[in-house]
Amino acid sequence: MSSTKKSYDLDRFDLDTETKRLRAQAILGWRQESRTLTGFGLRDGMTVLELGSGPGFITEQLLTLLPTSPIICLDNEPTMLERAKNYLGERTEGRVNFMQASIMETGLPDNSVDFALARFLFQHLPDPVGAAKEVLRVLKPGGRLALVDVDDALWGIEDPTLDELDALLKKYVKEQAERGGNRLVGRRFWRILRSAGFQPLELDAILFHSDELGLDAFRPLVDYNPVDSAKQIKAGLLTQEDDDIMRRDSEQFWAAPDPFILIVLLAGCGQKP
Repeated sequence: MSSTKKSYDLDRFDLDTETKRLRAQAILGWRQESRTLTGFGLRDGMTVLELGSGPGFITEQLLTLLPTSPIICLDNEPTMLERAKNYLGERTEGRVNFMQASIMETGLPDNSVDFALARFLFQHLPDPVGAAKEVLRVLKPGGRLALVDVDDALWGIEDPTLDELDALLKKYVKEQAERGGNRLVGRRFWRILRSAGFQPLELDAILFHSDELGLDAFRPLVDYNPVDSAKQIKAGLLTQEDDDIMRRDSEQFWAAPDPFILIVLLAGCGQKP
């Protein structure tokens, strides 16, 4: 393992496969997610800061949802920003500003943003309160920060339930914590936002069910991926035993008579006083 541990490290993945997964993650439940964000106060015309913006799939949705809003795409990975620029092309309509920076030090002016969105980012941050304080600084008075992320106690509910896979996921929670991340971050949203100085606060849940969306929509998120597994085994990030469990359990799940998947995400929102 690298001497510099990162909770989310692109070197752990086949980038094309990971990009497909991120796209599925973005569009799977956008209808439900956008409804939650609108409930948190997201409105067209606001200046929106998309934190950890990745390859541009959520940016694409925001451009449609908010047809006049300027959007700042901030990511610390130049590879992701380049992919976003290539993917979005002329659809940015001059409304998107791509910035390579860390959430811990955005470089943005004080009181310059109306609404900030961080999806699947805070689980990877060693100092989530410090990150939230930086966002508080750049938000205008009354501006809001919305967080959408996992809590592995809730995240994946599948039928049939696979006991070996459940034990493996608990191992991943521990392993990610050792790299500075937290796959139980959703339950901490209220405390993170409160400690950073946001007030008032809101907490909500976003649910995606395969009976509504179809099992195929979930495949990029939950399928066994031999390319990624081989890469992680070679890097010492995954054991052959773990790989065997994932492959076997994936085969068992998809061979079941009537399998289904329910994914529950937690969403938190805080307002700058």
